[in-house]
Amino acid sequence: MDINGGEEALATQVHPLVRAHPVTGRKSLFVNEVYTIGLEGMTTRESAPLLRFLFDHTTQVSFQCRVRWEPGTLTIWDNRVVQHVAIDDCGGNRRETLRITLAGDQPR
Repeated sequence: MDINGGEEALATQVHPLVRAHPVTGRKSLFVNEVYTIGLEGMTTRESAPLLRFLFDHTTQVSFQCRVRWEPGTLTIWDNRVVQHVAIDDCGGNRRETLRITLAGDQPR
């Protein structure tokens, strides 16, 4: 696999492109523009157009949920089926966040 930028640590991680949710069985794309650097069995040149299409697909506005933050707002999501992207839209106000990550299953 041709890896750009010497990302050897990432190159050793292999995950399925489509995975089934362990509870619901529903299938979802398992790609992320930051961490998905190639497709197994394809060169960077071969996989780049397909990955670009998938990245653009998964970040469509129609798939987004925006939260209007107010005091006491709580959000919870399942990272196995969503992609979280924080946007600095607090207008200079302080927003305190706490994060927990539960040990999960292996993608399959």
